[in-house]
Amino acid sequence: MARQRALLAEELEKIDNLWEAPGLRATLISVFCAFGGWSLLLPVIPLAVIQNGGSDSLAGLSTGVFMAATVCTQAFTPWAIRRLGFPPIMVFAALMLGLPALVYIWNMSAVPLLAVAVLRGIGFGAVTVAEAALIAELVPPRLVGNSSAALGVAVGVSQLVSFPLGLWVYSTFGGGAVFALAAVYALVGALCGMWVPAKRAAVSSSDDTSPSSSQEAPATEQTAATWKLATVPGLAIGGIATGFAAFSTFLAPAAENIDLAVAGLISAAGLSVLGGFQMIGRVIAGRHASNTGEVGQLAALGLAFGVAGVAIAGGMILARPEGVLLCLIAFFAAAVFGFGFGIVQNEALLMLFDRLPRSKSAQASALWNMTFDSGTGLGAVLLGVVASVFAYHGAFFVAGAIIVMACAGVVVDRVVGKQRMQEQRNRLERLTEDTPRVRGNDVN
Repeated sequence: MARQRALLAEELEKIDNLWEAPGLRATLISVFCAFGGWSLLLPVIPLAVIQNGGSDSLAGLSTGVFMAATVCTQAFTPWAIRRLGFPPIMVFAALMLGLPALVYIWNMSAVPLLAVAVLRGIGFGAVTVAEAALIAELVPPRLVGNSSAALGVAVGVSQLVSFPLGLWVYSTFGGGAVFALAAVYALVGALCGMWVPAKRAAVSSSDDTSPSSSQEAPATEQTAATWKLATVPGLAIGGIATGFAAFSTFLAPAAENIDLAVAGLISAAGLSVLGGFQMIGRVIAGRHASNTGEVGQLAALGLAFGVAGVAIAGGMILARPEGVLLCLIAFFAAAVFGFGFGIVQNEALLMLFDRLPRSKSAQASALWNMTFDSGTGLGAVLLGVVASVFAYHGAFFVAGAIIVMACAGVVVDRVVGKQRMQEQRNRLERLTEDTPRVRGNDVN
């Protein structure tokens, strides 16, 4: 399979259709396989550990070790991409996500369980950074919104398919079949990873600035510290990630406490509903950004939907409806939150791409992923403490309060940002008006 050539900056700008970008289709298929393999095993491994005689704490520890390895790897992946390029990282990540899981066919004791979790976490950390950076590298800046939406669809569809598929294969054919299927995902993803361009697209000096503000921002703003540029997008995605932690951790047990008869349906379908509307939110946000040429416009709206979703879930737990009504409210809460979650995911990523130089797209991707994963993990820990003191509804309401604070930060940043942009335009206008007079004085 021949590897595609990275386009020069001038060639990249000639692309009018998203699907003309070399390597984009291969990237999206690789992403589908990566997140599919992850989703396939996410609910299966803890279940298999317990059914093979392991403890609940060991099952939880395997997930914790996986996420710790993921976040640590995300911090180093931009450096690896600079040194090696995208294809080796994509191939390595795909293989690490699936092939080590074959060990579980023979042994799921503590040591191999955790060792494989580390290897798979390394693969997941690498692919999450590389794929998000690639969708910004492979297309011109004006199409990044659309490519981000396409990424959201690939991730969303893979999760919708693979979450239930993994549990069905495990319950029907056993652990060996589902771990072998994860290896197939890995091999297909690795083959597609070989098809992406060998090197990063060549960029001109103008491309080394953010796509929307390179002609207006002064030099001092271009060299602002990365943490300053990333604070607000990080606050947005980290804040709403706590809401995702609430849904993924406490929706099912809360439903069991209210009505055991429908708890299984809510547990099985709740996250699928959330994921489906998350995908819709990402698509809408991405297309809006590409059509308007401005990122971040919908971030506050997405956070507002997130607040509404967790508030509905918390109110449901307090009201304790039963039967069909419980299912309807739970799914409605998941849908509302998922829609806002998808919007914020997309907007936060595009805001990072917009604020950091194009040459730092891998770093922007790493910051987004680390903030999201850390927000989810720390949120689960914090909300677990809250739930133990104030019950499950308290966890959802505290998550809502955190999202409200994130929303306030986004709104303030947008207002202040507009004021700064207006001040910059005023300065440029004054400089333009003053320049002819200075030249006239020099001549005299």
